[in-house]
Amino acid sequence: MARLHISCLGCVTLAVELALWQACSAGAAQAQAASGTVLSGGNSLLAEGSIALQAGRIAEGIRLTQAGLKDETDPLEAAIGHSNLCAGYVLLREWTQALEHCNMAIELDRRNWQSFNNRAAVHAGLGEYDLALADVHAGLELEPQSSILQKSLAVVEHNQRVITKRTRAVLHS
Repeated sequence: MARLHISCLGCVTLAVELALWQACSAGAAQAQAASGTVLSGGNSLLAEGSIALQAGRIAEGIRLTQAGLKDETDPLEAAIGHSNLCAGYVLLREWTQALEHCNMAIELDRRNWQSFNNRAAVHAGLGEYDLALADVHAGLELEPQSSILQKSLAVVEHNQRVITKRTRAVLHS
């Protein structure tokens, strides 16, 4: 089964710029999760869903991926679909649904570092930076050379520092 990782976090510059311009991690989390979409090999609906998500057609990508998951019996393909749904829901800032699909993807395949990166985006979007860091580090254990995970780590750490600094400033005023 051939998997092609689609990296919208190749647009990491956008994620880093967003992290620098806003302490809120929602924008960075969106770019971070979009990096986790993958094309699946055998299920055309999952592949079409992934392409739609990458192209920014989020609702269509979610719909196609959900349709592809209905008949999917291969746990690795299902994990890919759930990881992509997680990424799609992050792009919509629907954190609860995103987290549900990330958790399912990781339950089905603990070796997919993109799912950990996506879940880190969910946690960052929720302001749960310790959990986001744990997921990025889990992904790095699987893929230590991943530039995407390295950039996600930098974005999460930066956002965590900014939030901590702002919190201290508010407490001292």
